[in-house]
Amino acid sequence: MDVSLALKSAAMVAGLSDLRLPVSGFASHALVFGRPLIVSSGQAADSFRVSYHGAEVASGYFSGSTNKLLVFDGISISVSPASDEDIVNAVSEAVLACNPQLASFEVELAEDDLARRLLEAGAIERREDRLIVRPESLFQQSKPWLGSTRPAYPEVPVLTNGIHHPQRPPKPVGRVYSRFIPWLNTQLGFHVADLDSDLEHFHRWMNDPHVAAIWEDSGDLCYHRDFIASRLTDPRTLPLIGTFDGVPFGYFELYWAKEDRIGPHYEADGFDRGWHVAIGEDGFRGKAFVSAWLPSLMHYMFLADARTRRIVGEPIHHHAQQIRNLDRSGFAKVKHIQFPHKKALLVMLLRERFFMDRLLSPDLTGLSDENDQPVLGSLPRSGA
Repeated sequence: MDVSLALKSAAMVAGLSDLRLPVSGFASHALVFGRPLIVSSGQAADSFRVSYHGAEVASGYFSGSTNKLLVFDGISISVSPASDEDIVNAVSEAVLACNPQLASFEVELAEDDLARRLLEAGAIERREDRLIVRPESLFQQSKPWLGSTRPAYPEVPVLTNGIHHPQRPPKPVGRVYSRFIPWLNTQLGFHVADLDSDLEHFHRWMNDPHVAAIWEDSGDLCYHRDFIASRLTDPRTLPLIGTFDGVPFGYFELYWAKEDRIGPHYEADGFDRGWHVAIGEDGFRGKAFVSAWLPSLMHYMFLADARTRRIVGEPIHHHAQQIRNLDRSGFAKVKHIQFPHKKALLVMLLRERFFMDRLLSPDLTGLSDENDQPVLGSLPRSGA
């Protein structure tokens, strides 16, 4: 099966050899098959290969200074559980994530059935006689990052404490999101907090003076066990643990805004979602890390339910660094809210803003790799 990709961009790079991939390869679809599809450079100049568990499942090369083609020599679906759609999407993710200056690219598919399936999923789109891959559409495919295509949970209205809202789906378990971060060359993941495996580091984080100053939830092990347990049983909340390469670094608490304390303070939609964060490990602070977990968390919330149009937050009004991070990540400042325990700033991120402005690719200007080159995955922006 031959697949060729013709790359185009508003500011096209000089040649396809300028396209970058990590030396050790780009790991895609990590949650789908247990092991990721690895997209890496081949032995020949301007070539690439896709492998699964050490076995090659596709190969190709970058060709043509005029036509800008990314050509697949072949795709094999006999040596891995990956479909031809998965393999094309994995290569597309690797190209776009590592080279976000590409606004889109054309794809020519030898198999009409493959093209039909990708069109039906929205991974590609047709413009006259051309097939186009755009990051705005590709990054709304849930399977590569969530491990499956999520159906919409039935919208059944319920009443909780006098609040009319949609009935919430059962809580997921285990790992719910995985994304390869090219500038860190590592895998970021979120999993649902587990009382046995996550209690010890959660307890340590919440007793850290920097975290306790914001959360005000320091306490003994029993208190923190009850804390996590209450979040797991509350239909409104989803407690997550973030990891880099499997190492836990922070706690993320998601909530449905409609029935949360924030809901009465604005016209909350039934699928608006909000979040709280506690970064517990000092070794995972700084621009390179926050630029990985923050947009990835937003990505997860938008993918988890396609009806989520807005994500809200309520940082304490004087937390200047957090508000700067939110501002850089596309959140609009709406207004101040006076809660009984704090004065907060209501911030809001629109689904359209996140995907159309390609905010999954952060501006990492000033960060360089070991060869003093700009890090992979940076999309410089001149303004808001």
